[in-house]
Amino acid sequence: MSLDRHSGIIFDLDMTLVDTSPLSSLREKRLWNRVYEKIPTSTIFQGIINLIQSLKEFYSLGIVTSSPGIYARKLIEYHNLTIPLLIAYHDTKNHKPHPEPILKGCEQLGLPPSKVISVGDDFKDIEASNRAGCTSIFVSWNDNKTTYQLADYSFTNITQLMDFLLHKQ
Repeated sequence: MSLDRHSGIIFDLDMTLVDTSPLSSLREKRLWNRVYEKIPTSTIFQGIINLIQSLKEFYSLGIVTSSPGIYARKLIEYHNLTIPLLIAYHDTKNHKPHPEPILKGCEQLGLPPSKVISVGDDFKDIEASNRAGCTSIFVSWNDNKTTYQLADYSFTNITQLMDFLLHKQ
């Protein structure tokens, strides 16, 4: 599959761009004020800023997350992620693994799904991407899962992902 036909990339946020594992128990309990206080304990995965800067020259970029918008915006701002498009939980009626959030992201990018690559760390991301008609990439930076067989591609290393997306594979 050639990536030459792609013009956009949609990223999941939590555990794809930012390691939010320190926030997960508070998020599960929906203790949002405590989550916001603890955002500084989250860390951007090493290499993500460089990846985003490198990809901006070739692709339109967006974030599609199942997280609430207020939380996502705080996380994006804290980590200085310069991705202008955000589709969050309350922006769609249906949520991943339903394709609606991915389709809305594609629409906001002004691209058909066939021209968009969707990158995520969870089966819901991949299922939503596949159902929307995007090229799906499964990532696992913590090596707890090395592949997801329904994804078009899988990576455990940000450098490999960048090389792949920039046609250096």
